[in-house]
Amino acid sequence: MISIVLISRRPIYRKALRALLDEAPDCTVVKETADWPSAETFPAGDPRVVCVVDAGTLSPVSAIANRPLLPAVFLVFGEETPAFLQQLYERASTGCLLHTDSLDDLYEAIRAAARRTHYASASFQAFMEAKGMPPATRHPRRLSPREWEVLYYITLGYANKEIADTLVISVKTVEAHRTNLREKLAMKTRRELVEYAYQTGLIHSSK
Repeated sequence: MISIVLISRRPIYRKALRALLDEAPDCTVVKETADWPSAETFPAGDPRVVCVVDAGTLSPVSAIANRPLLPAVFLVFGEETPAFLQQLYERASTGCLLHTDSLDDLYEAIRAAARRTHYASASFQAFMEAKGMPPATRHPRRLSPREWEVLYYITLGYANKEIADTLVISVKTVEAHRTNLREKLAMKTRRELVEYAYQTGLIHSSK
């Protein structure tokens, strides 16, 4: 069963989404919130948590930089800037679709996010292409979803063992991801990786 956290500042929209998601046999809404919650508020011990986010009501900073690095599906209204949407799509385990897409698209995006894979509906891709920013574009240094996750925890100062325990992977796998990060980004030190995380909006300065 996939646990859903609904995030929207529009109460009626949030309630409508909940009613629709309750119809899915493999989804259950466990929380509704108006703002992006802290990591501590997510269901503990549940590896299949997916956030369904009303992207139009959250600022780019809170939606991209502040959010816990959990799978998320962003419902786009078309009011967001293309650059913001591109950032959303490049984040780990993210799905993007328009709010006018079908329920099948929504369910498929949620299930893809639960598998830690990207999803972009055909209408979302067409929308981005119309804005001159096709989401399928791959940067030659593009990181995998898992590499984004490892980078996130590196910036928080987690040791390899702590990252492994958090992501439920082996220490050797974490070490391999760290090596891949340095090779892809041509960076040798943790400081360089942290600076890159700030530059890309993965984390933000508290200053």
